Amino acid sequence: MAHLNAGDELPPLPAKDLDANDVDITAIVAGNWAVVMFYRGDW
Repeated sequence: MAHLNAGDELPPLPAKDLDANDVDITAIVAGNWAVVMFYRGDW
């Protein structure tokens, strides 16, 4: 995957929320500033 640069659009980013529902992070943050942090959980 290519690195993102300042001003680049976030590529499609499907994920699951804490309740295991499918979410589209790109759609949730569209048009807004956002920080996306990933927590892997147990190793």
